[in-house]
Amino acid sequence: MNAVAIKQTCVGLDLFAAKNRLFSLYSDLKEDDIEITYQESDYRRFIVTDCKIIDNKKVMLYATSKNAVRYLPSNFQENDFLSRYLMIFQHLKNDISIKIDNINELFRPMHCPSDFLHVLANWLGINVELLGTEEKRRLFLQYAIPLFKLRGTALGLKVYVYILTGIVPEIIEDYVPYSRLDILDNTDIRGGIFNREGDASVFTVSFPVEKEYFDENLIKRLSLLLQQEKPVNTDCYICFKKKKVRPRKKTTIDGKSTMGSIITF
Repeated sequence: MNAVAIKQTCVGLDLFAAKNRLFSLYSDLKEDDIEITYQESDYRRFIVTDCKIIDNKKVMLYATSKNAVRYLPSNFQENDFLSRYLMIFQHLKNDISIKIDNINELFRPMHCPSDFLHVLANWLGINVELLGTEEKRRLFLQYAIPLFKLRGTALGLKVYVYILTGIVPEIIEDYVPYSRLDILDNTDIRGGIFNREGDASVFTVSFPVEKEYFDENLIKRLSLLLQQEKPVNTDCYICFKKKKVRPRKKTTIDGKSTMGSIITF
């Protein structure tokens, strides 16, 4: 961690915003790694005035605060011991006040603490485990309510898939990306597979990239997401861009060829 960079980032912000900024810059930073020291000031409360790094592991933030000693008669206000003693209780009060002042930030997916994302997702009936990284989870929850208006439509499904994969797919209605497969009469099971001709309750999500572009975990989460977001009365298929097959070099053997000739493939 760079002390100069942290100071440039945090000084002047309120404590809640400064802590969120640190968490976004240093993903391995935990709540216990940030310590706060309040300093009495007539300036607006909870503004970061300075910061430093302790043992290259923890960050100390210095913030403005009021002191309860100022509410006592004037002959007590100059008592240094009493001032420092009451500041202990002011620390506890400040922690509660910061949470109350910023309670609205809990309902903003791009700003709330990481452990509160699951609460928001449960309220909205969303399985955030399907979305992968924390950044994608926040983005998905940020647009969850507007996207609810598009649920069940091709546009809504494209947006969902784009947030998850970063690729806008093509949605082809009434199309199955596989050929019909007939089971022969000499087998135990008779019938057709993918016999969906003329059936409008099927669609295909086609990606303009090869399957190797996605890892197996992403494909699994994509399948679960499509199963969750597609209309109930439809079947959904996924297809990818076909690999380019390199044509083989052809060699023609005619009547003039001999066994001593070199045949290349």
